[in-house]
Amino acid sequence: MLEVNSHKHLKKYYQNNLALWPHNLTLTRLISRSLIRKDNTFIQLSSDSRNFWWPGLLIPLCLHNKNIVLILSERQRRLLFEVELPKLRYSRLGFNYVEGIELTPSDKEVWVLSYQDLIFAHEKDLLENRQLIFPESEFISSELRESMSIKITPKDWEDLIASHSCFEASIIEVHERLTRSLFSHSVSSEAFIRIDHRELLALKKILKDDLPSTMPWKRALNAASNEWVTWAKLDNRKLSWDWYIQPLTPLQTLSGLLSKNTLLMLTNSGQSDSFFLDLNSKKFTFTVKVNLGNKFDQEPIPLFVPERQPLPNTAHFYRHILRQCQRLILGRTRPTIILVDDLQLRLQITSELSGEFGLRVVHETTDIETNGIICCSCNWWIMHQYNLPTPDQLIFPVVPLPTLESPWIAAKVEILKHQGRDWFREFLFPETLTILLKSLAIIRGKNVRVAILDGRMRYRSWGKLIFEALEPWVELERLLPY
Repeated sequence: MLEVNSHKHLKKYYQNNLALWPHNLTLTRLISRSLIRKDNTFIQLSSDSRNFWWPGLLIPLCLHNKNIVLILSERQRRLLFEVELPKLRYSRLGFNYVEGIELTPSDKEVWVLSYQDLIFAHEKDLLENRQLIFPESEFISSELRESMSIKITPKDWEDLIASHSCFEASIIEVHERLTRSLFSHSVSSEAFIRIDHRELLALKKILKDDLPSTMPWKRALNAASNEWVTWAKLDNRKLSWDWYIQPLTPLQTLSGLLSKNTLLMLTNSGQSDSFFLDLNSKKFTFTVKVNLGNKFDQEPIPLFVPERQPLPNTAHFYRHILRQCQRLILGRTRPTIILVDDLQLRLQITSELSGEFGLRVVHETTDIETNGIICCSCNWWIMHQYNLPTPDQLIFPVVPLPTLESPWIAAKVEILKHQGRDWFREFLFPETLTILLKSLAIIRGKNVRVAILDGRMRYRSWGKLIFEALEPWVELERLLPY
């Protein structure tokens, strides 16, 4: 009955809303079935779904909200409350919910939680017998990692010394030794330098049984193991540093919860991404697996990947990408998005293009001119793309492979190497595909040109796999005058 009622309400909803994804009626039936039967369900959405899938999820939740937990990122939360729910009110459907962990909802209210709230609720055993729904589940690992991240500031060191004055000399000695070591290895104004997790163990040993009960030291010292990666972010101007601590396998923290509770996961990425591989390694099983949409029914992306481009490790690569960016920007009347994850390279390109195109060029801001040029990271674009007009083009000067300069990425690779696993094909490359596909999802079908200026697309075997993942696309062999 829920399937039928959801189907009727969705058809009525579309009478007032023009944005139609052709598979939403199927989606709402699948979700209704999952809610009733309590199946572990994994639904892969085609990239043209954009945000059109929300009604297919929300309408069944309005009609059947028994013991449901909806886990959202901050961006998803804004979309839900600022965009999707206001549109749903015209259908006269009530979305009964409780947000956050201050109040525990009744059985007939949807519990809307952030990833950080999810961790706290799990620690307090508040999620028993509840069905967990994860939209855009390919980002579960990264969202958990950020939510579980611990930051120790200079002020936290002062607080530790003040609360443990009998260990003051030993604590100061550890801090000064770390400071000297970190700044001796610093090569840039804001360097990221790995710290061995045994430094936390040494501090824990100094404090003996008098461990701090206040955050963040309590969490930091409890996390002192090789399953966490720690690093410092240095500020050479102030000669200070912050200590960051993140889990290497955040999914492991919730493995018990995910194995005991019923799951409903929606994803825009494929079954080769690193998150799905992690699920398989933890032996999670899904009763229902469905692919919604055929990518070859979508509009092809105009793709510009010239032959004989230089490789990133060659001396003339930077001049090549700069010239190509300048050529691609000329004559454009709408925004251009230049996606570079490497901060130093991104700032360098921003500076050079500013000299050529002036105030049109900005760095990671949504305040742009009509034909503005935004230089940003892929994650920034994914987070802010819905607050920007449709661009003329996306330019990737380099393929967005995760950089080993990131302490977390380097530590993850080290673990996979130690286990004798293929760290590139199991981790780095799947992460790259996830980021690429998510970056392009919103522009598909809008005649937005995509340029990839990295010679590895033609010269590396994995470049062919990227071409396959981006299908359908039509090749632009040369730049035509506008």
